[in-house]
Amino acid sequence: MGRKRTIDRDELMLAIERVARRSGIAGLSIDAVAKEAGISKSSVVYDCESKAGLLAAFIRHKLAQHQARFAEIQARHEGSPNARLRALIEEFRRVPTDEELDMALLVSASMGEHAECREIMREMLAADCAAVKTEADDQRRMLMALLTLHGMAFLEYFGFHRFDQETRNDILDELTVVAESDPGAAGD
Repeated sequence: MGRKRTIDRDELMLAIERVARRSGIAGLSIDAVAKEAGISKSSVVYDCESKAGLLAAFIRHKLAQHQARFAEIQARHEGSPNARLRALIEEFRRVPTDEELDMALLVSASMGEHAECREIMREMLAADCAAVKTEADDQRRMLMALLTLHGMAFLEYFGFHRFDQETRNDILDELTVVAESDPGAAGD
């Protein structure tokens, strides 16, 4: 029986994830992904062009999943001053799973090897900064709160520190007070 000629994009992303989990970023290749997905190498090349393309597609896929979940959280804060910051604070109340931590390390490794992967993450973080600044009256103070959130996330996602739930809640409660103390940008 021959290999399938095409593959569903979600199936391709699952194949990339399985290979990366099993073999790390160094073991990720077009051949390995094609074999894992049961398709031809040329099908993977057509879809992603290169290993860097595989990683960039995977990061975009994971970010799209994250953004879909985050959109639900953000909708709950719509109309409130500093809605983006409030939604981020709510999102960070959830402790990352071991699977999410593993994926963060894989994504981090890909950023070290490929400029396109770094640029994807840079754009996402820049969007957070821009949204928080646009929504805030005291932009500096709200950006400091955002920095605290991202610093907390990076410590956890890169395995440097795990916050217990009480400490997590204390920090996030204080950041909520900061977000709520700002009336938001004029016209909000």
